[in-house]
Amino acid sequence: MGIAGVLQYGFEIMIRGILFDKDGTLLDLEKTWIPPYRQAAKYIADLAQRPELADRLMVVGGYDPDTRQWTTDSVLASGSNDDVVRTWESEIGFDLTREKQEYIRSRFFLSSVQHIPIMDNLGYLMHEIQSFGVVLGVATMDDESSARTMLRAFDLHHAFEFVCGADSGHGVKPDPGMIRAFCRSCNLQQDEVMVVGDSPKDLHMARNAKVGMAVGVLSGAHDKSQLESDADIILQSIEELPKLLESRLLNNRVPA
Repeated sequence: MGIAGVLQYGFEIMIRGILFDKDGTLLDLEKTWIPPYRQAAKYIADLAQRPELADRLMVVGGYDPDTRQWTTDSVLASGSNDDVVRTWESEIGFDLTREKQEYIRSRFFLSSVQHIPIMDNLGYLMHEIQSFGVVLGVATMDDESSARTMLRAFDLHHAFEFVCGADSGHGVKPDPGMIRAFCRSCNLQQDEVMVVGDSPKDLHMARNAKVGMAVGVLSGAHDKSQLESDADIILQSIEELPKLLESRLLNNRVPA
């Protein structure tokens, strides 16, 4: 049984499933993704015969290499691999061939599978969260295969009953399709789901699906000011989730 009897906005909710974002939520976004993004940007800059373009591609993608800051609508932080390629093609002024696009995707995959979690004991944390009787899922804007590779790397593939990516056929964030697919797969109602993510797109998706709770985490690319408008609660990271679940979310109770 999930976390029941919680008062939110004056009515009872029951959280029976938690749908996690991947990058910035389960994984360290910068350590995992900046190296492959830099490699791909350099490859494209070399194709364009403009070596100086590499840093510019990072900037138009929503990441400033000098300040190490991400923009709110950063494609690199919360877009799909297709979104990244299209954004960079617009900047260089010509379309990449299918072969070159596939090469870039392979660089993304081969580099990003060297997953770096946001915490050393990610496996223990996930099993602790699972012990509350909730179903776990992952919804990422990365490819599904990368998400599954990550779960196998941390021996978590048995703990997560649902995994989808931007290429899984359930739509992309912030549309609610991924949440609906999670609910269909795990026999959940949308208001029984908690969505946990580090980006505005994660929380917009949660709102569009009218889930039971939208939880923002500050472990990724976005700060509190960028998340608070759509989050029911904001945590420093998923490390605080067990405490939230243990308290039965009473800190979020709204007076009658």
